[in-house]
Amino acid sequence: MYELTIGPRNPWTVFDELESIQADMNRILSGAEAPRFARRARPAYPPLNVWASADGLVIDAEMPGVDPQDVEVSAVGDELSLRGKVNAQEPAEGETVLRRERPAGEFQRTLQLPFRANTGAVKATFKNGILRISIPRSEEEKPRKIAIEAN
Repeated sequence: MYELTIGPRNPWTVFDELESIQADMNRILSGAEAPRFARRARPAYPPLNVWASADGLVIDAEMPGVDPQDVEVSAVGDELSLRGKVNAQEPAEGETVLRRERPAGEFQRTLQLPFRANTGAVKATFKNGILRISIPRSEEEKPRKIAIEAN
C-alpha cells in the first residue's frame, strides 16, 4: 500500500499555471492558430436571401465574379443544393497580392426547404452576379382552400 503525503502547497504553482494559460491565449489570439479558427468562423458561401410565398420560394445567391457555367443547382424532394467553383484572380506579372478577402475554390451548400419542391419547374437565372432560383411547391404541398358546406 502506498502512503500519500500532502505537504504545504507551493503558492507559486498557481501563478505558473496562469502564465501558461495566458501564453496559450496570446498564441491563439496572435494569429498562430488563426487558420483553424477562421475555417470554423467562415460564413456560408454563397450568402443567400430567401423569400417565401404560398406558391414557393425565391432564393438569391450572391456570386460576384463566378461564371454561371461553373455552378450546378439541383433539387430533390425538400432539398436544394448549390455546387460550384470560384476562380481566383491571379496577379499580373510584377504585381504582389497585398490582401485576399474574396473567397476562391470550390463550394457546396445544401438547404432544407420547408416543403417538397416541384423539381420539374425549378428555374434559375443569373444576372449581375446574383443567381436567382425560383422553387415552386409541389401540387401536393400547395395550401388548398376547403369549401364549407352548410345544412
